[in-house]
Amino acid sequence: MRDSYERFFAEGFISKEQFFEFGLNEIIYSPYDKAEEEWRSLKNRVDSNEEVFIRGFGRDASGTQLFLDLYKLLLGHSNVRKDPTNNAEPTRLIRRLTGYSKTESSNHKMIRNYQISHIFGRTKNVYAFTAPWNLVYIPKILDPFTGHEAKGKMITEFTVLFQRQGYEQFEGLIEEFNEIISNPDFINRITECIEILESDGKYQTDEITKLRKSVNEEFSPIEIEA
Repeated sequence: MRDSYERFFAEGFISKEQFFEFGLNEIIYSPYDKAEEEWRSLKNRVDSNEEVFIRGFGRDASGTQLFLDLYKLLLGHSNVRKDPTNNAEPTRLIRRLTGYSKTESSNHKMIRNYQISHIFGRTKNVYAFTAPWNLVYIPKILDPFTGHEAKGKMITEFTVLFQRQGYEQFEGLIEEFNEIISNPDFINRITECIEILESDGKYQTDEITKLRKSVNEEFSPIEIEA
């Protein structure tokens, strides 16, 4: 196996461990107190049928309506919206919570060559897409280790470190998320709702199959490797 990342580090310019350490130290998180307040607000908006957001589902977001219909059945929620750019709401939120902005603003400190990242994914989960514990600014130089197309043992290694550090930052809030989606009644209700969507004839069998697969990923508890 010829891995370009391994070949780069083998040149000795910088060690893999040094590179990972730099990247992890440069990640910008929301302050815990602000994250906690925003998390409470998000849960309240979900419970109160107020506007909340998810990322589009499927090719060209063509399957998003499946998730919107699921949330109507599951939570009685009719105000779940697809984020207009798939990143507009996370961008707005992390700017407000951290005080940093990638664009010029008189109200924020300017940063450059950072990008917004969801630490734990789950961007179709209404509790996670704009959860402050799931959002960070990460140096763009780390994109080869966090992007969807990256593969290899080093990507796996960095992902474990990245997620472990994020969990340590927001453990209490993440465990609240886990409690919500691990509740047996909640799990059973998801199954019932998907069966209702399947039986009403609005969607094709392959669409329901894709929904089930995505739901299994989106509503899985966050577990960190030791």
